[in-house]
Amino acid sequence: MSFFRTLLAAFAAVAIATPVFADDTSSTTTTTTPTATEQEATTTTTTTTSDATTTTTSNQIKVNINTATAKDLMKVKGLNAAKARAIVAYRKKNGEFKSLEDLGNVKGFKKIKPDTFKTIQEQLTVE
Repeated sequence: MSFFRTLLAAFAAVAIATPVFADDTSSTTTTTTPTATEQEATTTTTTTTSDATTTTTSNQIKVNINTATAKDLMKVKGLNAAKARAIVAYRKKNGEFKSLEDLGNVKGFKKIKPDTFKTIQEQLTVE
């Protein structure tokens, strides 16, 4: 019976403490990147991070494939984590991309349907 009281007390402590800590982190955290709704409202915005340049033009995000990290590339619709890592690995091995057509040389991109490949290319840029 003592075990259940201890367990119940632990759950109660977590339930009470969670909202307190959640409010602290949300009020002290500041975001420097625009939210999705802010990006939709913006006609043209360029945000430069330490490794990647992202350009927003009329609700469309463009990611520079020569500077983007795998995490940045995963934001592109149609790219999963494996393809994003493959792009970064190809870039490290072969140097910067000269054009978006060079994506066809990346492992796994030869199997992509042309329509999907075009959609992915529309979201990327080479600078």
